[in-house]
Amino acid sequence: MRRLFEQADAPVFLKVLTLTAALFMLLPLPFVQYIGEEGLMAIKSFEMFVRDDWLHPSIYGAVWPHSPLWHWPVMAISMLIGWEHVDLSIRMASVLSSWLAAGFVGWAASWLWPQQRNIGWLAALVYLSLGEVSFWYGWLGYVDAMFGSFILAAIVLLWRGIHDRRAAWFLASLLAISLAFLTKNITAYALYGLAGGVLVWRYRCWRMILRPSWLFPGLLALSVPMAWQVLVVPSGENTALTTFRDAMRNFAGFGLLDYLFHWVTYPLVFAFRAMPVSLFLLWLVWRRKWLPTWNAELVTLATVLLACFMPFWVSAGATPRYLVPLYGLAALLLARMLRQLSREHLKQGMMLIGLVLLLKIPYSLLALPYVKDWRPGHDQQAVAREIMALTKDAPLRTLNDVATGLAVIAYIDVWRPDRGYVRWFSPKRDKRVYVLTEREMPSLGRLVRSWTVRGDDMYLYAHEEGPAGRRR
Repeated sequence: MRRLFEQADAPVFLKVLTLTAALFMLLPLPFVQYIGEEGLMAIKSFEMFVRDDWLHPSIYGAVWPHSPLWHWPVMAISMLIGWEHVDLSIRMASVLSSWLAAGFVGWAASWLWPQQRNIGWLAALVYLSLGEVSFWYGWLGYVDAMFGSFILAAIVLLWRGIHDRRAAWFLASLLAISLAFLTKNITAYALYGLAGGVLVWRYRCWRMILRPSWLFPGLLALSVPMAWQVLVVPSGENTALTTFRDAMRNFAGFGLLDYLFHWVTYPLVFAFRAMPVSLFLLWLVWRRKWLPTWNAELVTLATVLLACFMPFWVSAGATPRYLVPLYGLAALLLARMLRQLSREHLKQGMMLIGLVLLLKIPYSLLALPYVKDWRPGHDQQAVAREIMALTKDAPLRTLNDVATGLAVIAYIDVWRPDRGYVRWFSPKRDKRVYVLTEREMPSLGRLVRSWTVRGDDMYLYAHEEGPAGRRR
């Protein structure tokens, strides 16, 4: 392997390794059943398709005031390959988003450091090999990869606009941040504003952003959430307030020790999940084999990264998932620092990247399926087939909204699309139906079967209450 990496910085080698990393993002897609919230995301996409409503996601028939953009590529891919493969579609949406983010990372590196040969390919490779991206959120069927890619694109385009003093790049960044909002929520504007504040301060361009060509489009972009709230969000719902309440939960109910633990460990978690390059560089610094050299671009990049990191760092309940939009900035920083290394250390860093890519194969084909699916009591698809066999042609309803219950229903929905989608049980409306619950509810009727799947209990009841309210 050492001989293979002798030309670690050669153009062909970098391009081949980067494209390999991109293709390896596809490895886990067909081999693992739904993980975590993936079942929920599949249900929302399928129900939007069945209802022919591309603006209002719904869960079990109830409209949910979430942004819809992430579901559009899922619906398009599912219509192309078949809804029975929606599990692949939701993950493909994330993989495509990761590829887009890698492209923006490479492009940003190329114009920030044009004197650095092949820095764009190196930066894209670093991004695609980051542990958080390669092994988890980069391919997992959540909104985070797309949300992060649009935020990254918006910050990079804004930086280019301020650097070149061209409003066209700024307009492109406003489009990207609007797409980020339509993907998830208004926290996109918070990160965009923090990054923008740092860039304006670093470039001393206060007067420029007050010009009509900058000010008016910026105000118009900021009005997008308000217009969306008024024109699209169902009456009585408020996405901004919901997001604000969720953010406040990260500060409430925690003691001093919780805050101290979070403040100490959160940066370490971020650095660990940006492995292998982050850990390799930290090891070199610790062993006093290398110290980074800071120029204007690196200082600006590090300051932007720190500013966007701070809101999650100061809270006590922020999870590593919130940091997904920041890994593109981290990849830029890490790639430029790799180029500061000696030839021998650069070769070692590239070998570590190659080793991580190799580990992706057994991880995707063996380790992850074993942990999630192959152990007894973990097969969600088997439970879905049993429920379909037990209920036959009878209507099926649910009172189960935990992850495993959502996954089972997601499979049932797309395996019998002619039946529509499974709805939430309503005692006033639903008679002679089967009901899937997450806990024992004898009042529903006869217990048909129960399961324990991935540690969660599920119960299937035959609800046979007649029109007069009597059980038959």
